[in-house]
Amino acid sequence: MKIILVSILSVASSAIVFAQDSASKTTAHPHVSLDSKIDHSLNDLSSPADFLPILAIGLIVILITQVTRYILDNKIRNKIIDRGISEQLAASILGKSVADKEKDSIKWAFLLLGLSGGLTFAYYTKPLNIHSLAIIAFSMGVSFMFYYIFLKNSKK
Repeated sequence: MKIILVSILSVASSAIVFAQDSASKTTAHPHVSLDSKIDHSLNDLSSPADFLPILAIGLIVILITQVTRYILDNKIRNKIIDRGISEQLAASILGKSVADKEKDSIKWAFLLLGLSGGLTFAYYTKPLNIHSLAIIAFSMGVSFMFYYIFLKNSKK
């Protein structure tokens, strides 16, 4: 619980720090032209590059929590084994086995590969619009399908 609270506080504080400079760059109201049409321009809104510091800090926090969890799981497993409980019982108490962790890493590899493929394909099919979201969603679906096929073939 403490790790989650610290993670949320660090991401929130970084968002507050980076948000201080962005208020002067954006306009609060859309432009109204002479023919009374409202002109919404993506250039007036925050660009995706403005969110990269928050994303980077979030990824660093996730990395730190995962490494900490891995270290603490190993310490707990060693203490349980030192007290005379079998290693299989310790693994069942702590949760995921090594094979499950390998499958999780392969799942993330498939997922990130599909996401990067979708983002690359969406980049080369400009202008970026709702069809870009459809391309990314389709590529993520395809990557999950390949992960399912991988799991199905690995059970055989």
